[in-house]
Order: sequence, then structure tokens, then C-alpha cells
Amino acid sequence: MKHKKMLRRFVEGAFIGGANMIPGVSGGTMALIMGIYDKLIKSINTIPLKAPFKILKLDIRGFKDDMSSVDYRFLLPLVLGISVATLFFARGLEWMLDHYAPITFSFFFGLILSSVGVIYEYIEKITISSIISGVLGFLFAFIFVGLRTIQSSHSLPIIFLSGLLSIVFMILPGISGSFLLIFLGQYHYLLSALNRFDVTVSLVFIAGGVTGLFSFTRLMEWLIEKHCSKTMAFLFGLMLGGLRVPTERGIATAASLPEVLVPAALGALLVGVVEYIFNGLTSS
Repeated sequence: MKHKKMLRRFVEGAFIGGANMIPGVSGGTMALIMGIYDKLIKSINTIPLKAPFKILKLDIRGFKDDMSSVDYRFLLPLVLGISVATLFFARGLEWMLDHYAPITFSFFFGLILSSVGVIYEYIEKITISSIISGVLGFLFAFIFVGLRTIQSSHSLPIIFLSGLLSIVFMILPGISGSFLLIFLGQYHYLLSALNRFDVTVSLVFIAGGVTGLFSFTRLMEWLIEKHCSKTMAFLFGLMLGGLRVPTERGIATAASLPEVLVPAALGALLVGVVEYIFNGLTSS
């Protein structure tokens, strides 16, 4: 039973890692679809940030006591799945975007549109405040993704900042961290760095991600617990606004209608299948 649970967590991590690599679908959205979003946020927040300092002070007992609160059985296989999927999808996505961009972005369109329906299910009440939140989310995303890509340098401080900001969007169900990297002009560069095993760039990016991770998860947990409907409505609007990217880069540039409809339908179907499978596992 323990092995089955660990395998399931690994698979869930693989889906989250794969979603994080796709511009338009965040890992947070995938975690929400699989029903583990709340647990993921709470598990991250149980990791004691002061524990490493106790190692520096050679306080081994204190370090062990602090780390005893961490849910290893949940987090470790999940992180492993995320890591494996990230490495696996990096090369394929780089090749697809270079050679079949319209088809790839049409597939992203289907993924995002289907995921929007999942987010909508979590809006408990339709109120004036939730409608305003949704409109603000839509406007923010629509305007944000329409801005001209920032041609940033690939210096290490920029890579660190990219990691910090992208992890926030990866956790947040809505606009993906991968799209943010496209906006910052870092997506292809980081994919290439990952594929050629550039250790320095990868470690700096991870350091930025870890910093952003522990800075944001507590806020996200509070928003979901205290303002769930308004938060989900804002995320719903974010995803609708984010559809501007695959529309302009996929649908608008496709050579034929089937080139749009088939990959978009496959993307939507994939989200539906994933939700069906994990809803069945959760209820069983």
C-alpha cells in the first residue's frame, strides 16, 4: 500500500512537472485537478526554514526535531516526479516549439481552456466581489501577455529573478511560470541550459525558485482559506486572459483549421482524462 501511494505521488509529480513546462498551464492548476493542491501548499509550509542554520551550529538534534514535521512520504516522490518530468519534457518542448509552433500552441490552447472549467468548479459563490476579481484577473493577464517580450540578458542575477518569479506562477493556478519565462526572454535559453546540463545556470535558477517558493506559499494558503471564491475567480480570469498567447501564436498562425482543432481537442481531452482518473482515485 505504501509503495502504491508513493508511485501515485510520483505520477502526480510528473503531471505537475510536465504542466510547469507548458506555457499556459501551471503546475498549481494540475495539482488542483488532481485534488492535492491544498495538501501541497500545507506540506511546503511545514518545511522549517531555520533548520539549515542548526546544521551550521552543529545542532543535529535540533535539526532532526525541526525536520520531523515534514511529510516526506508526500513530498519526496512528488519532487522526484516533478524533476524527472522536467528533464523529459524539456528536450521535446524545445524541438516542438522550434519546428511545430502553431500545432504546439493550439494544443496549449485546448489544455488551458479545459483547465479553466476546472478552476470554475472551485468558485463557491458568484458574487459582485468574485465577478470583479475575475474581471481584474482577465484584464491583468490579457494586458500582461500582450506586452512585448523583454529581451533581458542571461546574467545570473536575471536567471535568479526568473526562478523566483516563475515558481510563484507555477504554484498559482492560472498563468504558468513557463509563460512568464517566455515574457522575460528566458524560456528557450533555460530549456537549452537544462538540455546541455549547464549546472551553474540550473542551480542559480533553482535557488531563485526555492526563494520564491517559501516566500509565497503561506500567502496562497491564507488566500484559499479566507477568500477562496474571490481567489479562484481571479485565477479563472487569469487563465481566460492567458488564452491570448496560444490564440495569437497558434490559432492565428496555423495553416489550416485541422491544424488548430485536432491538437486543441487533444489538449482538452487530456485535461478531462487526468481529472477523471484522479477523481476516481480520490473517491476510491
